[in-house]
Amino acid sequence: MNANARPKDWDDEVVLPDVSTPKRVLIAFDGSHNSERALAWGAYVGARAEMEIVVVVAYEQPMTMRGRGAVYVEEVRDELETEALALATEAVELLKGRNLNARGVVVKGEIAGAILDVVEQQDCELVIIGRQGISSELGGATSAMDRVRNMLQGGISHKVGRHCTVPVLMVP
Repeated sequence: MNANARPKDWDDEVVLPDVSTPKRVLIAFDGSHNSERALAWGAYVGARAEMEIVVVVAYEQPMTMRGRGAVYVEEVRDELETEALALATEAVELLKGRNLNARGVVVKGEIAGAILDVVEQQDCELVIIGRQGISSELGGATSAMDRVRNMLQGGISHKVGRHCTVPVLMVP
C-alpha cells in the first residue's frame, strides 16, 4: 500500500472507542419476516439495557396515472393508515408483553426518508431494520422497473444504512 494513501495515525495502536448504551432504539417494522427478526433483535437488546423502543411503520400513499399527471389514490389512503396503525400496535404489544418500554409511530411518505426523519425527531441512537422488507417477500407485487431501481439504488434498508447518522443493525 502506498504510504501516502494511509491515514497519519496508521502506525498507532488500534483503540477501542468508548460507546454508550443507546437510550432510544428505532425498529423499522413492516410485518415481513425480516422485520419480525429485527423486532426480536430489538427485544433482545432492550431486555439487556434500560431503553425505549420506538417501532416505526412507514407507508407510501400510492399514486396512479391520470391524463398527463399522477394523482394519489385517496380510497386506499385510509386503509393503509389503518393497517399501519394495527401493525404498529401489534408489534408494540409484543414488546410490552416482554416488559419492554415500547411505543409505535406511523409515518406516511417515502419510506427510507420517513424512517430517517423519525430517527432525528425522536433522538434515536440505534436503528434496527430488516435487510429486505415485505416487497421482496411479495416478489411479483412490485413492477419490473421497481426491481431494477432497487438493484441499482438499493432498497430501503440500504438507503437507511447509507444516510443514517446513528449506528444501524441490519438483520437478514
